[in-house]
Amino acid sequence: MTLIELLVALAILVGVSGSALLIFRGITRAWRTGELRTERYQQARLLFDLFERELTSAVASPRYPLVGQDRGDAPPLWAESAQDALWFTGTVPGRSGLVERGYWLTAEGTLMCQDDEPADGDLGTGVSELCGRDVEEMEFAYYDGETWQPRWDARPDGPQAGTLPKAVSIVLTLGRERPEEFETVVYVPTS
Repeated sequence: MTLIELLVALAILVGVSGSALLIFRGITRAWRTGELRTERYQQARLLFDLFERELTSAVASPRYPLVGQDRGDAPPLWAESAQDALWFTGTVPGRSGLVERGYWLTAEGTLMCQDDEPADGDLGTGVSELCGRDVEEMEFAYYDGETWQPRWDARPDGPQAGTLPKAVSIVLTLGRERPEEFETVVYVPTS
């Protein structure tokens, strides 16, 4: 073999190896992206199932009102709430009696579920538990039968005193890198 033949063979080997490396890197990136999307879709589906299961049992009562706050409403029902928040009382599956439930998002992107059993009529009390991570945004809207409202206040002195919305629209944006938006509408049969 001459030196030229050896250099040509080496150049072909480098070209084939580089192409194989690029293909492998692309496959690995696609695999990771697919896993991330699958995790996000699973988390969104689990959260939407939880919201639907619990919201469909909400009760309309002046003592136990449904309160949906828009981001920036002051004062927030829960001090650490950074975006939209929702509190209601219902007969949550698997529990006995009325239970107060709340959903709120921290500034760090942690979705919290507030739980107070038995219901005491004070929406700011109870225990918070982790419901989801890497939630960039959470937004609620409430359908009154005619239009969608950004907030709902069924407290005795609120504009929707003692009533429930016909439906609640929930929009979740999941993920810090390339966030994805998921949306569902939960119909409240007890309204």
